[in-house]
Amino acid sequence: MAHAAQVHPGDAIAIIGIGGVGSSCLQIARAFGASEIIAVDVQDEKLQKAKTLGATHAINARQEDAVAKIKEITGGRGVDIAVEALGRAQTFSQCVQSVRDGGKAVMIGLTLSGAKGEVDINHLVRRQIKVIGSYGGRARQDLPKLIKLAERGIFNLEAAVSRKCKFDEVGQAYKDLDDGSIVGRAVVEIM
Repeated sequence: MAHAAQVHPGDAIAIIGIGGVGSSCLQIARAFGASEIIAVDVQDEKLQKAKTLGATHAINARQEDAVAKIKEITGGRGVDIAVEALGRAQTFSQCVQSVRDGGKAVMIGLTLSGAKGEVDINHLVRRQIKVIGSYGGRARQDLPKLIKLAERGIFNLEAAVSRKCKFDEVGQAYKDLDDGSIVGRAVVEIM
């Protein structure tokens, strides 16, 4: 996300989908100096966690129109960068609709092969919105930076982990990840 989004100090950013990936994106946005960090999810527990990880605003998309609320928070402009971390058609659309003119909609969330997301072509063209796919990172470059951020207390690795499980509990952990009941990241303890 850091490479694709190119977050700059003062940027307004929305993260749509506050699971393991989305919660890490919140911390990255904060570390790069984003001024407004808007968390969007449908679970209040995840939104509460998002506030502890650096979100300045939290929107429950089940209770209110996420795009309208993002526009309200940003004075009608939209965010500089919106990150979709869920991989669903609805959140893809929310991501594109949430950015300002010339803004970036960064897609991180994966889904089933062949899934499609719709976009209003005129909105995309007239508003000069950039839709960017982002997959993975650059481990050799990124891990040393992440470790330095963690050492300085800017990126909280412990706060990102919400569940630890034994190896024989992996099946249940995957089910919980799939249904969205794990708030952040799950870690498998092998020893």
